[in-house]
Amino acid sequence: MSVPFAFVPRQISRSTKVQGAEPSKTPSVVPQQRARSPSPPSDSEDGSEAPESVTTDKDKKGKRRAVDTHAHGTSEDIAALTLLALSDYRIWSDADLRGKLDECLNISDTSAAGFVPINYLIRRPPLRGFLSVEPSEVEVVKALRAHANEVLEVRMLVSAPSSSVWYGTGKTSRKKDVGGYEVRRKDWEKLLDHPLRNLSSEQWDERTLYVECVPTQYRSLAGIARFTQALLPTLPSSLPSSIHVQNVTLPLHYLDKPGDIPKCRGYALVTFSTTEQRDVLLRDWPWKRRPYDATGHGTLEVKEAQRFGFRTIPKMRWDQLNEEYVAYRQQLIDKTFEANEHASSTSRPDIPSETDVPSHVRPKDEDLPIRALASPPPGGAPKTTTASPYPYGCLVFVRNIHPETNKTTLKALFAKAFEDKGKSTGLDYVDFNKGMDSCYLRLASPHHTSILTEHFTRHPTAQVNGLDDTGRAPGENEQTIKMELIEGKREALYWKNIPEKVRRQAVEKALQAEQSINVCGPNILMLSSTATTRAGRKRKR
Repeated sequence: MSVPFAFVPRQISRSTKVQGAEPSKTPSVVPQQRARSPSPPSDSEDGSEAPESVTTDKDKKGKRRAVDTHAHGTSEDIAALTLLALSDYRIWSDADLRGKLDECLNISDTSAAGFVPINYLIRRPPLRGFLSVEPSEVEVVKALRAHANEVLEVRMLVSAPSSSVWYGTGKTSRKKDVGGYEVRRKDWEKLLDHPLRNLSSEQWDERTLYVECVPTQYRSLAGIARFTQALLPTLPSSLPSSIHVQNVTLPLHYLDKPGDIPKCRGYALVTFSTTEQRDVLLRDWPWKRRPYDATGHGTLEVKEAQRFGFRTIPKMRWDQLNEEYVAYRQQLIDKTFEANEHASSTSRPDIPSETDVPSHVRPKDEDLPIRALASPPPGGAPKTTTASPYPYGCLVFVRNIHPETNKTTLKALFAKAFEDKGKSTGLDYVDFNKGMDSCYLRLASPHHTSILTEHFTRHPTAQVNGLDDTGRAPGENEQTIKMELIEGKREALYWKNIPEKVRRQAVEKALQAEQSINVCGPNILMLSSTATTRAGRKRKR
């Protein structure tokens, strides 16, 4: 590519000095020592517009060669993101871009009509936020001339900007606001009355696909645009838009926080300029995958799509599946709550007695785990022994916690039940999944379980926000934290999914706690635990 006109004098001057210093070197190759010398002050926005030293592939070694390879991939990404930034969908959805572009298209000077400053695009999505490093104007120009020359037209400003639409009428405090390059679509004359500008959101949805299992090397906003573009067959020139991939959206993950730039996890929503393009990918890459043929023919993108199991469905069908999933999830939560309410209102009819167990499967040894699940004596719960499969009476189900909370906050919140009485916490583990409004608590012993449930029964508490570790009295529209002791089959099913080593440790803790209570009493146990904890802290200091 030829060096931009504005920097030709600087390149000539630098080359002359190099030739005078080392006449044996080829004039087009600048020595590496000279390339590291400080460059003169530049009038460009950040100095990056000056042409870099021209070197051959043989001169690049080690990390320099790796950096240049990465830059080549970034060049394609820059071109793909610029096409998305000037697509019909972007013009339709971005009110600021649409208003300024319309005003620029209506000027009398046709030579300047439709041009958009490259700096304006660099400072806005999708170029901003979806590249690891913000590109300079020169990098964008090189990328467009190399990969989007058939669709976009780039020009360099050799005089004052022709239109104040993009730059404003007053003096700017930043030189970078007035860039040296502008770009416009080659079909700019049709932009004012383009048919795609009058589409509704429902019509855009009809042109959108949900794609899944995108190959790893294309898992970025620009990579998905290039990948789906490559999967399309050769298209006729009579299409309404020269930009075939109009938009790429990365759906939010449940772990993403509000305002975060979503990360690509192998799935996306891709919008095309026509429904025919959407139908082509639906036909070639259906949701039900075809058997992978390693000997198949096709382009690199096609082979990678087959290897990773790439598949597509219409966005409207994807929306329906999302609604079905949300409804099913809520149904499961409601059933769980109903089962909890029903279990709490009954007096343990779900625990099988010894007579309910068939004789041929009854253990001969009274200390086997199945014996520990036998019916408890009247008015009491099963007693934990060394042969118990898990500690009885140490599991509590909690509802109405804040869905944005975390384990650390919950542990501090529930520890208040023990601190109010001057006792050390008996909370062993908080079993919580992010995004849920319920959790399970494992206590050290049934005695600690009684203290915890009694405290939150006598003191109604609501968690105001995700980081609220103290709680407060519930307001008019706030839900009270509710606790339920889990027993019987539900208790056995829960502990069945816990590793054997953890179950054994929990049994040992419960036995130690019960032994201390029997010998010293509950108050002595708590005070000694507090003293032990303080002594441990002093030793650590």
